[in-house]
Amino acid sequence: MNILICDDNKNDADRLNDLLTNFDFNLNTVVKTDAKDTLEYIRSGVSVDVCFLDIIMPEINGVELAETLREEGWTGFIVFLSTSKDFGPESYKVKAFSYLLKPASYESVFNVLNDIKNAQNNTDIEGISIKGVGQTRFVLFRDISYVEAANQNVIFRLTNGSELKMRSTFAEVAVSLLEDARFIQCHRSYIVNMNDVASVSNNDFILRNGFKIAISRSFADAKLRYIRMISRAEKSEY
Repeated sequence: MNILICDDNKNDADRLNDLLTNFDFNLNTVVKTDAKDTLEYIRSGVSVDVCFLDIIMPEINGVELAETLREEGWTGFIVFLSTSKDFGPESYKVKAFSYLLKPASYESVFNVLNDIKNAQNNTDIEGISIKGVGQTRFVLFRDISYVEAANQNVIFRLTNGSELKMRSTFAEVAVSLLEDARFIQCHRSYIVNMNDVASVSNNDFILRNGFKIAISRSFADAKLRYIRMISRAEKSEY
């Protein structure tokens, strides 16, 4: 796994690099202290699987650097580094894998690398970073059953029966989810993963666990979209 660390604080960059060398993951690391150097390095065509990017940097900050990398077609994993627990919605635009609070701990770095390694072994690696209280988790889209708006929070209900809560507007989350064809909004407060729908009635999606999600009149076309998806899937089997 080829890793690039970009942090204008050399002490922080070297500390993270030292942590990475302690893992039995067959890692190759490069340290940069300037965002422009990072851009030129990746533009040169060198293989980079993961970028650890400090958010607060002069001239070009970590989010801006990530946006440029994505615009230029780089598809590797992005892990943001920050001294703050605040993490803006900009991370959705660049499909960041996770973020770590500085100084990053051995355990947090290990967990992120392990998650990345697992994601590399699966071709369906699209997902979303969910910021909870004191932690952020990257969750694959395929593991999300449905998403629900609840006051000032968004609740992610996972296919394994667990849930994650994030303080965010429903609209911000919807932008990220609805870019993926498997998700559909069927109510002003619900977005459903159609792959986790077992059947559909006149007014509800019935999920594999038996739970019903209402289809409101304003989103009546959701039912038709689901039926079309099922029809395409059935045709592809023949």
